[in-house]
Amino acid sequence: MLLRHARRWWPLVVLRRASALAANEQWTKVDVGGKTAKLRVDYFDTPMKQPKAKKGKIADRTGCRPWPVARPLLAHLCADVIPDLERDLGRPPRVLELGSGVGLLGVGLAMTTDCDVTLTDPDIETNFSDGTRMSTLEWLQRNIELNVDSKRARAKRLVWGSVDDARALLRDGGFDLLVGSDLLYDTANYGPLVDSIVALAPARGAVLGYVTRHGAEGDLAELAAARGFVA
Repeated sequence: MLLRHARRWWPLVVLRRASALAANEQWTKVDVGGKTAKLRVDYFDTPMKQPKAKKGKIADRTGCRPWPVARPLLAHLCADVIPDLERDLGRPPRVLELGSGVGLLGVGLAMTTDCDVTLTDPDIETNFSDGTRMSTLEWLQRNIELNVDSKRARAKRLVWGSVDDARALLRDGGFDLLVGSDLLYDTANYGPLVDSIVALAPARGAVLGYVTRHGAEGDLAELAAARGFVA
């Protein structure tokens, strides 16, 4: 699916017949382009009472495990997207990842390319299965620091639909590419997600990879069309 809006193009990579990775241990090692990323994960099937919600955001730990699209999307970006973009720009691209979770996609990009990567998360206070309590943004930053130099990758707050968060991200300059994997599992988030993409999308656009889970993923394209995108 190719969505166009002025200078923006937005290809959606559809990856089917994939299953979620098991998250039955608190650390996982993932091969990313011949290198090994070590990531802290959370016990997904262990119920945990969560802190009182702030501004309507309740911790559900969905992003605290690796999901299936990150690795094939990383391979696609490294093989087909980033090299062309770097040649066109004459420098390493500045990439922003939407909804980074444990950071597998963004960390993988920073480990295997020369990209400058900003990983984003809504920064929700969370109780984890090992008894620790921290924000999901701090959790993400720790995973980044386990694997890459902080000069080339960092975690920043982004609540989808937040104008203030988008403005803060753009203060140091824009981005050359937006990326995201496994973001379309909840249709209630589609509107805010499109809002953030419209606010942050560079001329080169955004690449989103997803698994078809509930059949309503096409609703995102309809919302995008209403904002001036065409398929």
